[in-house]
Amino acid sequence: MFLGNKWRLLRQKVAAAVALSILGLVGCGASGDSAGNGQPVDCTAPGVTDTEVKAGLLFSDTGATSSGTLGFRAGVDARLGVANAEGGVHGRKIVYSWRDDGSDPHLNLVGARELVESEEAFGLLEGPAVAAGSAQYLAGQDIPAIGLAAEAAWNDYENMFSWFYVAPKSGSSTVYGEFVRGQGGTRAALVTSALNPAVQAFQQQLGASLQAAGVQVELTVEALNDVTSFEALAARMKAANVDTLAGVLFPDVLAKLLPAVRAAGVKLKAVLVPFGYDQRLLAQLGPALAGTVIYTTFVPFEAGGPTHRAFLKAMQTYAPQIQAPAQDAALYGWLTADLFLHGLQAAGPCPTRQAFVQGLRAVHNYDGGGLLPGPIDLATNRGRSSDCFDFVRVSDDGTSYQPLEPVMRCGRPIS
Repeated sequence: MFLGNKWRLLRQKVAAAVALSILGLVGCGASGDSAGNGQPVDCTAPGVTDTEVKAGLLFSDTGATSSGTLGFRAGVDARLGVANAEGGVHGRKIVYSWRDDGSDPHLNLVGARELVESEEAFGLLEGPAVAAGSAQYLAGQDIPAIGLAAEAAWNDYENMFSWFYVAPKSGSSTVYGEFVRGQGGTRAALVTSALNPAVQAFQQQLGASLQAAGVQVELTVEALNDVTSFEALAARMKAANVDTLAGVLFPDVLAKLLPAVRAAGVKLKAVLVPFGYDQRLLAQLGPALAGTVIYTTFVPFEAGGPTHRAFLKAMQTYAPQIQAPAQDAALYGWLTADLFLHGLQAAGPCPTRQAFVQGLRAVHNYDGGGLLPGPIDLATNRGRSSDCFDFVRVSDDGTSYQPLEPVMRCGRPIS
């Protein structure tokens, strides 16, 4: 999903490594691995001991947005398990305490305060639901926060890091519209399952992308289970001569809308959504979702390769309770933990929170170890729309995901 720049030249890598080393030394102040006289000294940052770095894990274990969080935590466990088995970062194992924010922004703030002030967490790994609740507090304390940026608050704070911004400050990308146009779509219905500010912002980006590609947006509506008449919505789509369905649609809602659309005789050339890439869903909803195209923020599991095999092996070893590890929530947890590890590495042998933030912002080619479509520049990606995604399609019988060719598609920024 990210800018597809190639790896930097060797001398650029060396220069970056030297810069990060300097940042690490600055972060240590007078308390590096040694004081210059060969005598080891202790690091003094909260959560940092001679043998461990303590993180905080804050996510929605309960509440309205908790359905995918078991996989998210398992992905964190798997990535940290691999890192600790390899000796940790600068010789320190990474451990964590956790809190449940109950899908509530207020409880998110309460949990963040407890992790920072009672548990002395060095930084936080955040679930994708209600991190906005603690964003201002964490920024005021210069505490690193890592996660999938599903809310607009992630755009605003230098201490918050992500590989993907769902609701960037402004702009869009031609990638969505170009895909729909390539499928023959010309008239679209934008349908959403949750009208929060972040989703509204993304819907505007999606609409701008479609319009830029010559796809007319005929309907913009909300669809909710137990509220929406899907037959009536399908009739509206039929009357508007819609041939494209797109938007932030949850799989359970889409699985009710698509059969109604088919029954109404609407001939869809493109169905494009960001959610639903999870093998468990196929067993439950596969036939209803047939033909749906999902754009992913990571390389599909069907692509295979050593990085995916390493991920699946780690899930089996450190999170065996997840019997379907090839799921997006688990990979989001893995990438969240992986970015945290990169920040610790960049912060040097005696990490401080300031050195973590400065060092991670100086990483210009993060690719999740090969799990992302292309490398991203953490110095410039905050609050910006992504231009590259991988695309998979639910097979006609609803039993499998089929990567489209080309799997990775990139667009151009729209101001």
